[in-house]
Amino acid sequence: MPIVVMIVSAVSIIGLVKYGLVPGIDRVSLAMGWSAKARGKATGYATSVPELVTLVAAGLSGVWMAGLWNIVSSNLLNAGLAASAMALYRRGRELFHRRFAREICFAMVGILAPLVLMNLGMDTHWAVVPLLPCTFAAYILLDRSGGEIEEETESSVDHGSPLAGVLMCVASLGLIATAGVFLGESTREVVVSMGISPMLTGWILGFVTSLPEAVTFFEAYSAKRVRSDSDPMAGTQELLDNLAASNMSNSGLIYPLGLGLYLLVTGMGA
Repeated sequence: MPIVVMIVSAVSIIGLVKYGLVPGIDRVSLAMGWSAKARGKATGYATSVPELVTLVAAGLSGVWMAGLWNIVSSNLLNAGLAASAMALYRRGRELFHRRFAREICFAMVGILAPLVLMNLGMDTHWAVVPLLPCTFAAYILLDRSGGEIEEETESSVDHGSPLAGVLMCVASLGLIATAGVFLGESTREVVVSMGISPMLTGWILGFVTSLPEAVTFFEAYSAKRVRSDSDPMAGTQELLDNLAASNMSNSGLIYPLGLGLYLLVTGMGA
């Protein structure tokens, strides 16, 4: 039964992201006239909400390794899914364009940070809690300077008020948080009661929580996007900013937040 609750909760979060949070951000981006880069970053943050809910719930439930492996596997799967979308649409050559160098580097930093800490045996060290947000702050600062695509020129088209999109996002976040409570409890039961290893549980959760990214990666190359973007590489810009923002928020914000809660609950810390 716990594994059923875990899967149902995780799938519910995915549905809320796909049909509530991401469309809400899309409405806001159209109303505000965001560039492909800004849209990709906002979507990346939005699709990291399942990882946020899962890791925080895991930390509060005392099953840290399952939550951490969710972050590790999610970041790795995100990279694989992004590469799959580019391969399907035959956009792989665009990866070598110099304008995407920063996004690729940040996506890799997001992957490597938790793996390095785990290898050094420091994944539960208190120093990680303030250290990793510094890497996220560096990402925010460095990704603001230069190389951005110009804003899309659709100012003559009235896309309405962003209020509806904002309301969709707020409602979705509330429901996602509720589903996350059930997800955390069921994850703890799966790990403790059913004897499934935290690593395997984390990979299962990582696969499930990466499905929203998969949807948005392929959506970046949809016919709707191609028609609305004047830049021929706007789809790749959106996809890579989505990937970088998702991986960096997973490692730079969600990981230390979950760890801090876990250390407070358990009274641990190296």
